[in-house]
Order: sequence, then structure tokens, then C-alpha cells
Amino acid sequence: MRIPRHSHRSTRGALMAAALMLMIVSGIFVSSWVTLMSTRAAQVSYLEDITKRRIGVESSRLLSWQCITDKGFERNGTMAAAQNTVLGSDIGGFNTVNGWNNLNVYTSTSTAGGMTTVFPFNHTGLRPGASYLTVEQLARPSSGVAGNIDDYNAWQFLKTMPPVLNGDVFCVYRKPDSIGTELDIYRNAGSGSAGHNAHWTVEGRTVVRHPPSFFVSSTPSPLQLPFRTKSLYIQSHAAAEPPSIPYPVYGTDMNGNPLMPSNMPVVPSTTGPIGGSGDRRHLGYLKVVRNDDNPDNSLWHFQDREAAAGRTATITIDVSGVFNSATEAYWIAEQKNPTYTPPGWPSGYDDKLKVLFIKLDSAYLKNMRIYGVVDQIIFVGQSNAAAFENAASLKPVIITVMPNGAKGRWVRDVRFERENNRRHVLAFQDDNGRPVEFSWVNNPISGTEFRWRCVLVNEFQSIMFNMPNALTRTVRWIGGVMTNWTVKRRAAGGTNPSRLLFTGDSDPAVPAATNSGPAFATFLPRDAWLESYFLPVAPP
Repeated sequence: MRIPRHSHRSTRGALMAAALMLMIVSGIFVSSWVTLMSTRAAQVSYLEDITKRRIGVESSRLLSWQCITDKGFERNGTMAAAQNTVLGSDIGGFNTVNGWNNLNVYTSTSTAGGMTTVFPFNHTGLRPGASYLTVEQLARPSSGVAGNIDDYNAWQFLKTMPPVLNGDVFCVYRKPDSIGTELDIYRNAGSGSAGHNAHWTVEGRTVVRHPPSFFVSSTPSPLQLPFRTKSLYIQSHAAAEPPSIPYPVYGTDMNGNPLMPSNMPVVPSTTGPIGGSGDRRHLGYLKVVRNDDNPDNSLWHFQDREAAAGRTATITIDVSGVFNSATEAYWIAEQKNPTYTPPGWPSGYDDKLKVLFIKLDSAYLKNMRIYGVVDQIIFVGQSNAAAFENAASLKPVIITVMPNGAKGRWVRDVRFERENNRRHVLAFQDDNGRPVEFSWVNNPISGTEFRWRCVLVNEFQSIMFNMPNALTRTVRWIGGVMTNWTVKRRAAGGTNPSRLLFTGDSDPAVPAATNSGPAFATFLPRDAWLESYFLPVAPP
């Protein structure tokens, strides 16, 4: 059968149309693919640029933080204005803007309330409570130096504050170097006059700066601190080291239940340079009783400062001769039959006990440096309610207690007579961790509680609190504790944690009053920390 000619033409046309359609579709696909690849290539190019800019900004942020952490806590540090530090073009850098001259955060008395510029931050910051504040600015170097890095401002808020005035009532720092035994604020050891325990109550925060200081081979892990506290804050770089927590510590709440430590971000803090090799400022050390490497945060040098300003002289007790004066607030006696017999008497003592009396409500009281030439100190408190209330308005004093030479004789016994409402700092510094007994004598002004207002600073001394003999009587230590060594309670006083209370200076148990002279905060050691606010600047 013969196929008509027009049928051949129809088939050929269909094939040509199909081929044309295929060519068009293929062209569209190829064109789309080329366009897509071109777009993708442009996107990758932009992403590469964005990544480089992001890396540059992040590098700048970290470099700014490193600079201020290193240079901002130096004593009398100086950075020239408008100086550039760069890692490389497009990599990161900063400009010092106005710079700083003789910067010393430990002497700053500026507060957020006195600032004339509003910054985007909560003035109480990462720690509750007000603080002294120093503000420095770092910014992006010029584009010719920095390359393609986004503009930014790195605001550096350098803060300082005595921790005991901001609710950190019981602060435990890193133990001294080369000490193999643990920093003991948790063990129960024996009974009777030689035994000791850790049963007390902290009406505020307990802050631990270096958990490894608690741990030796016999330390239970996890470690529970048995004394009761409102909150526990682990402020240490070693607090959590992924993938495990090598030194786990938890506490005991006010009802006797397990208390987990705060999970707030750790803010590195420092009491300043402490000497020795390397930078050890942010490792949790306490060196504030006498620190020649940082005299602006040293109690010994605070005493010199007050004397130089003509406000309060300093008395040095470096001889034990009998002394008495109607115009001084202290006297020295030798007692063959001690008024208050120290533990172990007379073993280890001379035939007469050398006793230093200090009258805390005297207007003549001066700052004091006491060496181990005396065996016992008796702090004489107020005798009635009116004197107790008036004592809060007296100017603060600083009392430092040290051995008589390297590993020499030390003050072994301290008695607190009646009650005291005068603000003062009592600072112990030893070279061998030897014990000092704290005891309360005579009677409270009223009621059954001995109220004693004082900030205790302890460097490598073993402080042992002895409860009053009458089981109904308690001790309220008002002001707080900063320690890098043992603070314990003698087992003879039982285990009731309510018999020994540690509270802050604002405790309503004492009449509210502002002391005369400089603010009490200027008599106390400070912690310093950095809060950095990195703000990219939006393009115009």
C-alpha cells in the first residue's frame, strides 16, 4: 500500500517540532543552570566576604577583651590615645581612642549613678549590687589599617567592690601555694576542745574561688559543704571543664537540704597583682593584708594612706612591755593568773601571759599593726545599749595581726568581750597556718546573742570559733569573711548551725548608721572584674 506524500510531510514536521522543542528546553535548562551557577558563585563570593568580616569583628572583640584584661588591671597603667593594634588587614584589631593614663581601678570612687553618659547596660551588671566603675573605649582602627572590618565600639566596664558589701558574706579564695593539705571548711574532726566542725549559717552568698583547694586524696567527691547558706556561687575557671566536672562542690541550704551552686556565667575577678612569676591575677588568690605588689588594695597600705592624709595614725605593737595611758584606746598587761585562760595554758607560754586590750568604742582608737609579741588580744566592746548604738557612727579602723618575724611567735588567743557595733577590719596573716582561738566572754548587752560587727580577712591562719559556754547563747558575726585558709568552729560548742551566724554589714540586727570619716568601703579589700559590651555600629 502506498503512503500519501502529505503523511511524510506531517511526520517530518512533527519530528522537527519535537527537536526544536528539545533544543528550546535544553537551552532554557542550560541557561538556567549557568544563571544558577553564576548566582551561586556570587553568593559564595559574598559569603566569603561576610565570613571574613565576621571573623574580623570577632577577632577584634576578643583582642579588645584580652587587651583590657591584661592592661586594665595593672597598677597605674597607661595606654596612649589613638594607637592601633592589628592582627592583620581584614583579620582584626582595635584603636585605643582616648587611651588612659595612670589607670588604677582599685582607687576609683566613681559609680554608675555619677555617670553623665547613658550606656546600654544594667549598672549592677553580672553581680548584684552597686560597684565602683571605670569606663574605657576601644574601637575599630581606620579602614586603611584594619581593612574590611565592620565598625564597632568595645565598651569596657572595669568594676571593683568589696565583695562583703555586695552580699558575698563568706568568700573562700585559693589556698597558698606549695600546701599539700586541703583548705578545710567542711571536715568534722574529733570532739571536745581539740575537735572542730563546719556547722554554722551564712545569711548571704558563699563564694568559692578555687574548688581544687578543697581536694586531697581523702576528700569525698562530690563534696558537700555542710554549713548552711542562702546561696553558693562557684566563681572559678576550674569549676567546669568539659567533658567532666573534676572538682564537684555543692552546698547545704537554710533548711539543711542539698544546695546546687549557681549556674550563672563565671566572671573572672581579681584582687590584683600578687607577685611571683607569670600573671596570676585571675587565679583566685587572696593577698590583701600586706601586698607591696598592689598597695592600692592592701590593708597595710590603707593604714599608711590614712596616716598620710592626716585622718588616722597607725600604732605598731612590736614590743610587749606593760603600757597604760588615759589618752590611748589600748593597754598591755602581764598576767600570771590570766583573766581569760587560753587553751593549753601554761604549756608553751612564758611564766606571764602578755595581754593586749583594745577598747573599740574609744574615740582615740587608731589603726593598729600587731605582731606576735603578745599572746592574747582582748577586744573590749560596748557596755550598754546607748554605747552600742553610738559605736556605729565612729570612724572605722584597720587592725592587722602578724607573726613576730618569719615563723616567729604569733597571737594565739583572741577574746571578744560583750558586743561591738563599730565597723573595723580584723586581718590575720600567718606563714604556717597556725591556729588562733576566737572566744566570746562576759555577757551580751541584752538577750542571748553576741553581736560583733567586724570584717575578718584571713591569710593562711587557722581561725577557730569557740561558742559561749551557755548553750542558749549565740554569736552573730556582722560584716563577712574573706579567707584562703581554715575557718572552723570548735566541736565543744555542739553542732547547732544557728549558734554561729555570718551576716553582711547591712544586717538589721544592728542599728543603721553611717560611720564618720571616709566610707567603710574604702577600708576594705576589693575584687575587680570586667564587663565588656561589644557593639557593632550600624552603617549610616
